[in-house]
Amino acid sequence: MNKKATSKNSVTKIMRKLHRDIGFLMIGLTLVYGVSGIILLYRDTEIFTIKKEYTETIKPGTPAGELGAALELRRLRVIEERNDTIFFNYGYYCQSSGEAVYTITTYPDFIWTINSFHKLKSRFTSHWFATVYGILLLFLALSSLWMYKPSTKKFKRGLVLTAIGLVIAAMALYI
Repeated sequence: MNKKATSKNSVTKIMRKLHRDIGFLMIGLTLVYGVSGIILLYRDTEIFTIKKEYTETIKPGTPAGELGAALELRRLRVIEERNDTIFFNYGYYCQSSGEAVYTITTYPDFIWTINSFHKLKSRFTSHWFATVYGILLLFLALSSLWMYKPSTKKFKRGLVLTAIGLVIAAMALYI
């Protein structure tokens, strides 16, 4: 068997080529996921958000206790009821006309779009995109073990860094 042909098709060389090509493919996807992940980390703040005002008409005479469900506002708190107007933390509702005017803090549409990558559910067809992306990321992580021969210092250093990464991830779960 020709030694040169064997070395061209070795598992290490094949893994290196796949790692390189898949890695380049994944750069754009990873940038979007990374930005989305950072935005989601700060979802309990008003960073990256805008204020939007809404005027909605619902059934007149809706009681204060049902207002949150009628307007689909999860964190609605009634502050005061005066005459036929209910004031709540986002705005007010006129019981006689059924008109509600409120302002909420939300993300701009493009941020909602990129954040949807992190919030996919298996019942959506697009979950396959996220599944393939996750599999490719796992491949990139594992294929990096074939970048160097096991007898080299760089390979051993890679194993140590892998172990450190696992320890950091475990610690992050308990902080």
